[in-house]
Amino acid sequence: MRRILIILIIVAVTVSALFIGRNFFVPKKSVSNRLQISTSFYPLYFFTKEIAGDKADVYNITPAGAEPHDYELTTQDLARIEDGSLLVLNGKRLESWGVKIKEVLSGTGTKVVTAGEIGQTADDPHVWLDPVLAKSEVEAIKNGLVLVDSANASYYESNAANLIARLENLDVEFRNGLLNCQKKDFITTHAAFGYLAGEYGLTQVAISGLSPDEEPSAEKLAGVADFARKNQVKYIFFENLLSPKLAETIALESGAQTLVLNPLEGLSDDEIKNGKNYFTEMKNNLANFKTALVCR
Repeated sequence: MRRILIILIIVAVTVSALFIGRNFFVPKKSVSNRLQISTSFYPLYFFTKEIAGDKADVYNITPAGAEPHDYELTTQDLARIEDGSLLVLNGKRLESWGVKIKEVLSGTGTKVVTAGEIGQTADDPHVWLDPVLAKSEVEAIKNGLVLVDSANASYYESNAANLIARLENLDVEFRNGLLNCQKKDFITTHAAFGYLAGEYGLTQVAISGLSPDEEPSAEKLAGVADFARKNQVKYIFFENLLSPKLAETIALESGAQTLVLNPLEGLSDDEIKNGKNYFTEMKNNLANFKTALVCR
């Protein structure tokens, strides 16, 4: 009887070890047999879906219409992240919960990719708005997928190469489209377009700072309005997820009009169903830049 008991204990320990090993070393998959991946907000969701293809279920944490700068994780979000194989973050303080979630996931089977750390400045997280820097985000996401699912490495590498080629074409479109413009200065609601401006020789004048929640002072508003008048700025850009009031105030003070410049921090489900995506909205941004900057 004692011998049988010892054998049962050995079997139980062995099964437990195998189960633990499976959780830590085998990609976590759903009943559909696809990887489970979470991304913090829309651009990373789009890039990840393009690279992962039919090998993964990709979940976008920040809901449509919400600002990723301010969004707080729900209990359901946390459970989904912990049950997945990979979490894709932007970093650089865009996700208020980013540092804490890394601590929670430390030592678990869920890997974390921080794709936006390749940005040129310490504080500006808006890497995805520069097609050249966005290629590095794609590389980081691809490397994360290969890490958790090396069996499909060539599939992810091929999809990432296709996505990078599309970003290179987008870069050419921006470079050519903004080559011959009468103006180089543009005014926008918050400082999301610094990388893009630097890439294509433009000058961004922001009403508020890197965070859209930052309230500009009356002195700041007066200074921007004065800049608009002196430089004959005809369009003030506002964002689709934010109130247009600041842009409208500057426009009223300077005799300008308002125009949308989309930082792509979130698309609604209806917009996605209607065919809008990262590339369509970036090309809309280019068209609006060309209007505002009087480009040939």
